[in-house]
Amino acid sequence: MRRARLTAVALAVVLSATACTGSDPEPGPTTTGAQPTSSAPADDGSVVVEVEHLGAPVELTVHPVQVVGEHALLTVDYTMGDDAPAGTNLSIAALLRNAGSFLNVGKLRLVDPEGMRAWEVGRDGGTSVSTSGDALNLAPGGSVTSEAFFAAPDATSVDVLFPYFGLVEDVPVVTGQDVGTTPEDLGATAAAVYPEGGVEVFSVAYDGAASTQVQAEDATVTLASDVLFATDVSDLTPEAGAAVDAAAAQIAAAAQEGEVVVTGHTDDVGSDDYNLALSDRRAASVAARLGQTLGGGFTLRTEGKGETEPVASGTSPEARAANRRVEVRFTVAQAGQALEVTTGDVAVPEPTGAVGTAGSPVQVDVAGATWAVSATEVRRSGPFLVGSLEIERVSSGTGAPVGLFGDFAEGRLLSRGLSSTTLTAGAYGATLLGEGSYLYPADYLRGDADGDDARGVLADQFVDAPLSQGESVTVTVLWPDSGQDTVTVDAQGRFRITDVPVEG
Repeated sequence: MRRARLTAVALAVVLSATACTGSDPEPGPTTTGAQPTSSAPADDGSVVVEVEHLGAPVELTVHPVQVVGEHALLTVDYTMGDDAPAGTNLSIAALLRNAGSFLNVGKLRLVDPEGMRAWEVGRDGGTSVSTSGDALNLAPGGSVTSEAFFAAPDATSVDVLFPYFGLVEDVPVVTGQDVGTTPEDLGATAAAVYPEGGVEVFSVAYDGAASTQVQAEDATVTLASDVLFATDVSDLTPEAGAAVDAAAAQIAAAAQEGEVVVTGHTDDVGSDDYNLALSDRRAASVAARLGQTLGGGFTLRTEGKGETEPVASGTSPEARAANRRVEVRFTVAQAGQALEVTTGDVAVPEPTGAVGTAGSPVQVDVAGATWAVSATEVRRSGPFLVGSLEIERVSSGTGAPVGLFGDFAEGRLLSRGLSSTTLTAGAYGATLLGEGSYLYPADYLRGDADGDDARGVLADQFVDAPLSQGESVTVTVLWPDSGQDTVTVDAQGRFRITDVPVEG
């Protein structure tokens, strides 16, 4: 087996159903996880990492992902050292469960950074197709094993994203081996779904006038119509023309030569025919201006969609503003690259929450509780910057850090279609500050997922561990690589951590 670097390590978590000792612990400082140590290789290619959890050493052995037909089995062994504190009892199945269920390992994800795809544990009627119904209690000197089925990855290796334990990289994907467990053994029926999707990177200009989305080599730049056009008008003003010129220069720097498709969209105010014609005219105006900067290597095609393809639901002013837009689609030169497009010079916004620097926690007050947040590591891994953020409860009481990274969506962010649960319970609101944009954690459309959020996030999506004073967890976030040597982590309205060095 191979030792792999663990991106984020679990820190002390006290969960009524996940970890307990013989008596309630006294609040106090927690112990950080140990770095992986060396190990003799084994023939099966397993990847081993070591962490400390609740002060106890825990070893994860991530076996190669075994593909059988359309499905793939991920097997993980969890071993606790004999030197763990007496009475320690960690329920793996409760710690790694997916939302809306109790005992399973449904929060595990497979990620192919080269192919920019992600896979979730299969589910049947809302229950994960994984070891379930068993707490998988881990005690000193003991070992437990979890199993979970996914759709078969089309890759030779994948990374495995664990809640609280971080990202385990370069796990082999193998075929042709005898797999003793089937999805049916873990409760699956013919109706089971196996969510997967292409990983996308997303940014929003500081002034909200533009946003970008890149999935593999396909890029979409969205320009706010309210910035370009007056109401019911399709002609660009000189100021709007300059804004399109600025965006065009940035598109030209990132794009491969070839076809560029410009699509106009409106809100739902007015008749269908009127909106369709207006969207056609607006797309033509933007395309004509883009062509002046892009040059002869690009072929422009225009289309209007009227009000038929909204990106934000509802009739609120914010939703309608998000739906009034012009989209520019093209092929980028580098798959999955971080792409920033603005409509002019955009200054870094002033912080809207507490401010700290790398190496010193910043204290944040949310919903009557005080938390200390530290950026313990940001490093390069393939197309991503992988960050570790430590969250410690400073105030008395017990509860999960819900809302710590933000609690709402507005402007261009509405187009992601994320639920309020994802926005408040996880780390999606932890952005990086780019040259002119907020760079959000990578996400993906997960397809049919039994009515759950349509979009998954490559970060700890549900940070639901109830922490007592002095206890902490570490969450992992995968951002697009901004190319910076130091970064600033910003959760709008909550906190900002500056001067975080990027390793690798």
